Amino acid sequence: MKLRTIIILTIVMLMLSITVTASMLIPSSDKAKEHAKAPEKSPAIGDDWELERIDFVHYAKPDWAVKPPKIPKTETCYKLMGVKWKSFPVDYVINPTNNDGLSESFVVNTISTSAETWDIVTSSELFSDSYGIDYTVQYGVYDYQNSIVFGDYPESGVIGVTSVWYTRKGKEIVEFDMLLDTDFTWGDAELNTNLMDLENIMTHELGHAVGLSDLYSDACSAVTMYGYSNYGEISKRSLEQPDITGLQEMYG
Repeated sequence: MKLRTIIILTIVMLMLSITVTASMLIPSSDKAKEHAKAPEKSPAIGDDWELERIDFVHYAKPDWAVKPPKIPKTETCYKLMGVKWKSFPVDYVINPTNNDGLSESFVVNTISTSAETWDIVTSSELFSDSYGIDYTVQYGVYDYQNSIVFGDYPESGVIGVTSVWYTRKGKEIVEFDMLLDTDFTWGDAELNTNLMDLENIMTHELGHAVGLSDLYSDACSAVTMYGYSNYGEISKRSLEQPDITGLQEMYG
């Protein structure tokens, strides 16, 4: 009886030892992933660990941004993300669902116009002339679709957000998603200055989609990639020379 008890206890001890040892073994690749430091606002995502995402949040202009301090006139007034598309033209999919009664044709034609604004100043055809319309696509899902949608963003004062996914190696953009916040009333501000102008904001956000960052200097407040907007603004519908210079530096 004593011998049987000793054998059982020995077997139990061996099983516990194997279990503890196994739980302490972490594959070297997982250790590296655990300790890796992705750039700020760009957490490493995806099973391949080579894909990163950065979010550009476009705010309504705060009171302090109306009269910012003077800045020396040495600004280039464009800022490259350091990543770009290497395969184009880029297709995109629009979900026209909105809370403001905007027709499907108005939404898709306005977005197409904004895309063409970037295309006509570069030798590359960046955006495809054909776009998809899908009332089911969502923002923020890495699904091999460049999605443009209206939706509710949890933070107040945010007009829109563009998320860009790119490869860590090669610095190649592989997808973008765009959310236009339904807290604002959207439309054509040329007809009604109490509206957030869809073309104005779309042109700015598509600048992120091709690899340009926001600017916040007073000296750069007239360019399309200036990081603030507000109701009634339409100046970002067209590009300024710094926007064009930055684009052509990437794509010719």
